[in-house]
Amino acid sequence: MNTNPKGKSKATVQLMMMAFCFLMIVLLVIFMGKLSRASKPDYENAKLVQRNVPSANDTVAVFETTKGTFKAVIYEDEAPEICKYFKDLVKQGYYDGTYVFGVEKDVYFLGGSKAADGNDTQDTDTTTFDKELSPNLWPFKGSLISYGGKDNKFFSSNVSGSRIMFVNSVEFDDEMNKSLDSAGNKEVNKVFKELGGVPNFSQQYTIFGQVYDGFDCYEKICAAGEGDSSTIVPTEEIKITKVTLSTYGENKNDSFFADSSESK
Repeated sequence: MNTNPKGKSKATVQLMMMAFCFLMIVLLVIFMGKLSRASKPDYENAKLVQRNVPSANDTVAVFETTKGTFKAVIYEDEAPEICKYFKDLVKQGYYDGTYVFGVEKDVYFLGGSKAADGNDTQDTDTTTFDKELSPNLWPFKGSLISYGGKDNKFFSSNVSGSRIMFVNSVEFDDEMNKSLDSAGNKEVNKVFKELGGVPNFSQQYTIFGQVYDGFDCYEKICAAGEGDSSTIVPTEEIKITKVTLSTYGENKNDSFFADSSESK
């Protein structure tokens, strides 16, 4: 019988290496699964902060436009990174004189661009961030979405930046309502039906604010679209003339919120 100790030793080492690699793969899969579960927002227990009356000291952004003025509460606890970035830009006067560069009629409009066509200029802040998702913020009518990427294109949902998408609403017909009723959080779906919004944007983009006052102006801007899916070029020039920061205590409108009877 011919034995080769060196051959047996080599085979043993190879088996041990294969077993080690297999174990590492298994541990990696388990770790990634736990990480995914840990980082996944708890949508079933959404707090729906957009329907709660803000505290007096909560930050409010006042948007003055060529169509009028609207106001939005900023949710710093839910999207801290983007909110800080947005506030810093406002303090610098970055949004003053910027353009509404895209309108999908009645559904949303895009603003905050240094150029009328939404393209980058030498003055464009091109900082980008990974999206910040919160189970408590949803693309209801009036929600503010941090819109990132290059130029005026609708880029990856993973990117947030200086431009802003202002959500209005799709049509909630029988088919849409049936689709909502078949899945998702019932309380969230109820608010979509009450306020309007774009359910398809849910948990895809960084939402950081909610318009609560000045919807007459807001809807005029949303109406300035061709109504043609092939273009989102506004039908007229619309500018954001100035954005300032204030507090809800100085800009109250409790009637917008569902729990206004329990105003803080």
